[in-house]
Amino acid sequence: MESAAGGSADDDVWDQEQDDLGSERAIAAQSLAKLERTLSSIGYRNGIDASKSEHMQEGFDDGFAGALEHGRSLGLLLGELTAHRLVCQRLDRTPCVPDLDSLIARLRAFGHSVAFNMDAVRDASAPGADAHSPTTEAFKALADEAASAVRALESQHP
Repeated sequence: MESAAGGSADDDVWDQEQDDLGSERAIAAQSLAKLERTLSSIGYRNGIDASKSEHMQEGFDDGFAGALEHGRSLGLLLGELTAHRLVCQRLDRTPCVPDLDSLIARLRAFGHSVAFNMDAVRDASAPGADAHSPTTEAFKALADEAASAVRALESQHP
């Protein structure tokens, strides 16, 4: 039987000509379809949330480890340069490294300026890391300059 809307009478929940069993089946079918859509949507959202939690924790762990290592390296270089500067001052010697104060100031400024910049803490060899980002390149260049200065100072004050 065709309804006025052009569909079958089984599709119309309010069809007066439909018997009670047919009407209940139509309502049940609509309810089931709605329940399937709702559960599918809830499942999708739960899957996304679970995935986010898992991957965010991994990202945090990787970032934290990288930041810790870079911070440690930066701290060691600053400590060595500052100690050598103090030794030179106490011995009333001119350090063999030109602009030692400037190098120390640049290391400190770099540490503060990139404290929350993820490029600076990523391991250049890690998957997805940009080994040629301006921040990573700047850190490497400054760290190399500082390490070279430390070696020069150590040869001056064995």
